[in-house]
Amino acid sequence: MNNIILIALISLTKLLSLLPKSIFTNKNSPLWRLIGKLMKKRKKVITANINHCFSEKDKNWRKVLIEKIWEDTFLALYENNFAWNAGNKIKKYKCEYDNEQILINAQNNKEGVLLLFRHSIFLELSARLISEKFPIYGMERPNSSEVIQKIIKRGRLKTMKGLTSNSNVNQLIEWLKEGKTVLYGPDQDYKNKRSVVSKFFNQKCLTTTVPYNLKKITKCKLIYLDFFKTSEGYKFIFEDISTIADSKQNFADKINKIIERSVIKAPEHYFWHHRRFKSQAPEIYD
Repeated sequence: MNNIILIALISLTKLLSLLPKSIFTNKNSPLWRLIGKLMKKRKKVITANINHCFSEKDKNWRKVLIEKIWEDTFLALYENNFAWNAGNKIKKYKCEYDNEQILINAQNNKEGVLLLFRHSIFLELSARLISEKFPIYGMERPNSSEVIQKIIKRGRLKTMKGLTSNSNVNQLIEWLKEGKTVLYGPDQDYKNKRSVVSKFFNQKCLTTTVPYNLKKITKCKLIYLDFFKTSEGYKFIFEDISTIADSKQNFADKINKIIERSVIKAPEHYFWHHRRFKSQAPEIYD
Protein backbone atom coordinates (compact mmCIF):
# COMPACT_ATOMS: atom_id res chain seq x y z
CA MET A 1 0.00 0.00 0.00
CA ASN A 2 2.83 2.37 0.90
CA ASN A 3 4.41 1.84 -2.52
CA ILE A 4 1.15 2.81 -4.24
CA ILE A 5 0.91 5.98 -2.14
CA LEU A 6 4.57 6.74 -2.85
CA ILE A 7 4.13 6.41 -6.61
CA ALA A 8 0.98 8.56 -6.48
CA LEU A 9 2.68 11.31 -4.49
CA ILE A 10 5.78 11.30 -6.69
CA SER A 11 3.52 11.62 -9.72
CA LEU A 12 1.72 14.52 -8.03
CA THR A 13 4.97 16.36 -7.29
CA LYS A 14 6.03 15.91 -10.91
CA LEU A 15 2.69 17.27 -12.10
CA LEU A 16 2.97 20.29 -9.80
CA SER A 17 6.44 21.05 -11.17
CA LEU A 18 4.92 21.31 -14.67
CA LEU A 19 2.24 23.81 -13.64
CA PRO A 20 2.72 27.54 -14.30
CA LYS A 21 4.46 29.37 -11.47
CA SER A 22 1.58 31.87 -11.44
CA ILE A 23 -0.70 29.27 -9.86
CA PHE A 24 1.51 29.40 -6.77
CA THR A 25 1.82 33.19 -6.73
CA ASN A 26 -1.80 34.12 -7.49
CA LYS A 27 -3.65 34.66 -4.22
CA ASN A 28 -6.96 33.89 -5.91
CA SER A 29 -5.93 30.48 -7.22
CA PRO A 30 -7.61 27.39 -5.67
CA LEU A 31 -4.17 25.92 -4.95
CA TRP A 32 -3.15 29.02 -2.96
CA ARG A 33 -6.32 28.84 -0.87
CA LEU A 34 -5.90 25.09 -0.26
CA ILE A 35 -2.26 25.33 0.78
CA GLY A 36 -3.05 28.36 2.93
CA LYS A 37 -5.60 26.35 4.91
CA LEU A 38 -3.19 23.44 5.34
CA MET A 39 -0.41 25.73 6.59
CA LYS A 40 -2.29 27.86 9.12
CA LYS A 41 -0.10 26.65 11.98
CA ARG A 42 3.02 27.64 10.06
CA LYS A 43 1.79 31.20 9.69
CA LYS A 44 1.20 31.32 13.43
CA VAL A 45 4.83 30.28 14.02
CA ILE A 46 6.07 32.89 11.52
CA THR A 47 4.09 35.60 13.32
CA ALA A 48 5.40 34.53 16.73
CA ASN A 49 9.03 34.55 15.54
CA ILE A 50 8.80 37.95 13.86
CA ASN A 51 7.12 39.54 16.89
CA HIS A 52 9.74 37.97 19.17
CA CYS A 53 12.79 39.00 17.13
CA PHE A 54 11.64 42.44 16.01
CA SER A 55 9.65 43.73 18.98
CA GLU A 56 11.37 47.12 18.59
CA LYS A 57 9.82 47.57 15.14
CA ASP A 58 6.35 49.08 14.80
CA LYS A 59 3.35 46.82 14.33
CA ASN A 60 2.80 47.75 10.68
CA TRP A 61 6.44 46.97 9.76
CA ARG A 62 6.08 43.51 11.27
CA LYS A 63 2.72 42.93 9.60
CA VAL A 64 4.13 43.81 6.16
CA LEU A 65 7.10 41.48 6.68
CA ILE A 66 4.88 38.60 7.84
CA GLU A 67 2.69 38.95 4.74
CA LYS A 68 5.75 39.10 2.49
CA ILE A 69 7.15 35.93 4.07
CA TRP A 70 3.79 34.24 3.60
CA GLU A 71 3.57 35.25 -0.07
CA ASP A 72 7.11 34.11 -0.83
CA THR A 73 6.44 30.81 0.93
CA PHE A 74 4.09 29.83 -1.90
CA LEU A 75 6.72 30.69 -4.51
CA ALA A 76 9.24 28.66 -2.50
CA LEU A 77 6.93 25.63 -2.51
CA TYR A 78 6.94 25.76 -6.30
CA GLU A 79 10.70 26.27 -6.63
CA ASN A 80 11.65 23.64 -4.06
CA ASN A 81 9.34 21.08 -5.66
CA PHE A 82 10.83 22.04 -9.03
CA ALA A 83 14.29 21.34 -7.59
CA TRP A 84 13.26 17.79 -6.69
CA ASN A 85 11.83 17.03 -10.13
CA ALA A 86 13.66 19.14 -12.70
CA GLY A 87 16.08 17.61 -15.17
CA ASN A 88 18.05 19.90 -17.47
CA LYS A 89 15.48 22.66 -16.90
CA ILE A 90 17.33 23.43 -13.67
CA LYS A 91 19.92 25.18 -15.85
CA LYS A 92 17.49 28.02 -16.52
CA TYR A 93 18.59 29.50 -13.19
CA LYS A 94 21.60 31.79 -13.48
CA CYS A 95 24.06 31.30 -10.62
CA GLU A 96 26.71 33.73 -9.40
CA TYR A 97 29.54 32.75 -7.05
CA ASP A 98 31.68 34.94 -4.78
CA ASN A 99 34.86 33.58 -3.16
CA GLU A 100 34.15 30.07 -4.50
CA GLN A 101 37.91 29.49 -4.61
CA ILE A 102 37.75 28.96 -0.85
CA LEU A 103 35.73 25.78 -1.36
CA ILE A 104 37.53 24.76 -4.56
CA ASN A 105 40.93 24.90 -2.83
CA ALA A 106 39.69 22.88 0.16
CA GLN A 107 38.22 20.20 -2.10
CA ASN A 108 41.34 20.08 -4.29
CA ASN A 109 43.42 19.60 -1.12
CA LYS A 110 41.02 16.85 0.01
CA GLU A 111 40.18 18.76 3.19
CA GLY A 112 36.94 17.96 4.93
CA VAL A 113 34.53 20.89 4.84
CA LEU A 114 31.48 21.52 6.98
CA LEU A 115 29.48 23.88 4.77
CA LEU A 116 27.33 25.83 7.22
CA PHE A 117 24.22 27.61 6.00
CA ARG A 118 21.11 29.39 7.28
CA HIS A 119 17.72 27.85 6.61
CA SER A 120 15.95 29.66 3.80
CA ILE A 121 12.51 29.09 2.29
CA PHE A 122 14.38 28.44 -0.98
CA LEU A 123 16.79 25.95 0.59
CA GLU A 124 15.92 22.90 -1.53
CA LEU A 125 16.48 24.75 -4.80
CA SER A 126 19.65 26.39 -3.47
CA ALA A 127 21.01 23.01 -2.37
CA ARG A 128 20.19 21.52 -5.78
CA LEU A 129 21.98 24.35 -7.60
CA ILE A 130 25.10 24.29 -5.43
CA SER A 131 25.26 20.49 -5.72
CA GLU A 132 25.19 20.83 -9.51
CA LYS A 133 28.53 22.67 -9.31
CA PHE A 134 30.29 21.03 -6.36
CA PRO A 135 30.41 17.45 -4.98
CA ILE A 136 28.41 17.84 -1.78
CA TYR A 137 26.92 15.56 0.87
CA GLY A 138 23.99 16.46 3.09
CA MET A 139 22.43 15.75 6.46
CA GLU A 140 18.76 16.01 7.28
CA ARG A 141 16.18 15.57 9.99
CA PRO A 142 14.11 12.64 8.61
CA ASN A 143 10.39 13.26 8.16
CA SER A 144 8.13 11.34 10.55
CA SER A 145 6.24 9.93 7.55
CA GLU A 146 8.16 7.15 5.81
CA VAL A 147 6.46 7.89 2.49
CA ILE A 148 7.15 11.64 2.62
CA GLN A 149 10.74 10.96 3.65
CA LYS A 150 11.27 8.79 0.56
CA ILE A 151 9.99 11.59 -1.67
CA ILE A 152 12.26 14.15 -0.02
CA LYS A 153 15.30 11.87 -0.14
CA ARG A 154 14.65 10.97 -3.77
CA GLY A 155 14.58 14.67 -4.68
CA ARG A 156 17.68 15.61 -2.70
CA LEU A 157 19.77 12.77 -4.09
CA LYS A 158 19.29 13.95 -7.67
CA THR A 159 22.61 15.76 -7.33
CA MET A 160 23.88 15.25 -3.78
CA LYS A 161 26.51 12.55 -3.39
CA GLY A 162 25.02 11.22 -0.17
CA LEU A 163 22.55 11.98 2.60
CA THR A 164 22.38 10.98 6.25
CA SER A 165 20.30 11.66 9.34
CA ASN A 166 21.35 14.52 11.63
CA SER A 167 21.59 11.94 14.43
CA ASN A 168 24.20 9.90 12.55
CA VAL A 169 27.24 11.84 13.75
CA ASN A 170 29.56 8.91 13.00
CA GLN A 171 28.72 9.16 9.30
CA LEU A 172 29.44 12.90 9.35
CA ILE A 173 32.81 12.27 11.00
CA GLU A 174 33.65 9.61 8.41
CA TRP A 175 32.77 11.86 5.48
CA LEU A 176 34.78 14.78 6.86
CA LYS A 177 37.83 12.62 7.57
CA GLU A 178 37.61 11.39 3.97
CA GLY A 179 37.84 14.99 2.75
CA LYS A 180 34.21 15.37 1.72
CA THR A 181 32.05 18.52 1.88
CA VAL A 182 28.91 18.27 4.01
CA LEU A 183 26.03 20.76 4.25
CA TYR A 184 24.94 21.53 7.82
CA GLY A 185 22.31 23.98 9.10
CA PRO A 186 23.13 25.06 12.68
CA ASP A 187 20.19 27.44 13.12
CA GLN A 188 17.52 25.10 14.44
CA ASP A 189 16.66 24.08 17.99
CA TYR A 190 17.70 20.42 18.04
CA LYS A 191 16.75 20.22 21.73
CA ASN A 192 19.65 18.00 22.78
CA LYS A 193 22.68 17.99 25.06
CA ARG A 194 25.02 19.03 22.24
CA SER A 195 23.73 22.61 22.47
CA VAL A 196 24.30 25.76 24.49
CA VAL A 197 22.13 28.79 25.22
CA SER A 198 23.02 31.68 22.95
CA LYS A 199 21.15 34.62 21.40
CA PHE A 200 19.50 35.15 18.03
CA PHE A 201 18.27 38.68 17.36
CA ASN A 202 18.93 39.36 21.05
CA GLN A 203 16.58 36.56 22.15
CA LYS A 204 17.76 33.48 24.05
CA CYS A 205 17.79 30.28 22.00
CA LEU A 206 19.35 26.84 22.05
CA THR A 207 22.18 26.54 19.50
CA THR A 208 23.91 23.35 18.44
CA THR A 209 27.63 22.90 19.11
CA VAL A 210 27.98 19.86 16.83
CA PRO A 211 30.00 21.83 14.23
CA TYR A 212 32.48 22.79 16.96
CA ASN A 213 32.81 19.13 17.99
CA LEU A 214 33.17 17.97 14.39
CA LYS A 215 35.94 20.45 13.71
CA LYS A 216 37.76 19.41 16.86
CA ILE A 217 37.54 15.71 15.95
CA THR A 218 38.16 15.87 12.19
CA LYS A 219 40.18 19.11 11.77
CA CYS A 220 37.76 20.06 9.00
CA LYS A 221 37.26 23.56 7.66
CA LEU A 222 34.15 25.53 8.56
CA ILE A 223 32.92 27.46 5.54
CA TYR A 224 29.80 29.60 5.67
CA LEU A 225 27.63 29.41 2.57
CA ASP A 226 25.44 32.45 2.12
CA PHE A 227 22.92 32.56 -0.72
CA PHE A 228 20.34 34.97 -2.02
CA LYS A 229 17.64 34.89 -4.62
CA THR A 230 18.27 37.27 -7.54
CA SER A 231 16.07 38.36 -10.44
CA GLU A 232 17.48 35.58 -12.66
CA GLY A 233 18.60 32.93 -10.21
CA TYR A 234 20.78 32.76 -7.10
CA LYS A 235 23.97 34.24 -5.73
CA PHE A 236 26.25 32.10 -3.54
CA ILE A 237 28.91 33.59 -1.25
CA PHE A 238 31.59 31.58 0.57
CA GLU A 239 33.41 32.61 3.74
CA ASP A 240 36.00 30.67 5.76
CA ILE A 241 34.87 30.93 9.39
CA SER A 242 37.05 28.16 10.88
CA THR A 243 38.48 30.53 13.50
CA ILE A 244 35.15 30.96 15.31
CA ALA A 245 35.30 27.40 16.65
CA ASP A 246 37.69 28.06 19.53
CA SER A 247 35.06 27.19 22.15
CA LYS A 248 31.49 25.90 22.16
CA GLN A 249 30.01 29.15 23.43
CA ASN A 250 32.03 31.32 21.09
CA PHE A 251 31.00 29.21 18.12
CA ALA A 252 27.31 29.43 19.03
CA ASP A 253 27.41 33.18 19.65
CA LYS A 254 29.34 33.98 16.47
CA ILE A 255 27.46 31.68 14.09
CA ASN A 256 24.21 33.27 15.25
CA LYS A 257 25.64 36.73 14.55
CA ILE A 258 26.80 35.62 11.10
CA ILE A 259 23.35 34.24 10.32
CA GLU A 260 21.68 37.41 11.65
CA ARG A 261 23.82 39.42 9.23
CA SER A 262 22.55 37.27 6.37
CA VAL A 263 18.92 37.37 7.47
CA ILE A 264 18.83 41.17 7.66
CA LYS A 265 19.72 41.38 3.96
CA ALA A 266 16.51 39.54 3.00
CA PRO A 267 14.40 38.78 6.11
CA GLU A 268 11.45 37.66 3.99
CA HIS A 269 13.46 34.69 2.71
CA TYR A 270 14.59 33.28 6.05
CA PHE A 271 12.86 30.13 7.27
CA TRP A 272 10.84 31.68 10.10
CA HIS A 273 8.53 28.68 9.88
CA HIS A 274 10.40 26.63 12.49
CA ARG A 275 10.13 27.09 16.24
CA ARG A 276 13.60 28.53 16.79
CA PHE A 277 12.86 29.46 20.41
CA LYS A 278 10.90 26.38 21.49
CA SER A 279 13.34 25.54 24.32
CA GLN A 280 13.90 29.02 25.75
CA ALA A 281 10.56 30.72 25.02
CA PRO A 282 7.96 28.03 24.23
CA GLU A 283 5.12 30.29 25.36
CA ILE A 284 5.39 32.50 22.26
CA TYR A 285 3.99 29.62 20.18
CA ASP A 286 0.88 29.08 22.34
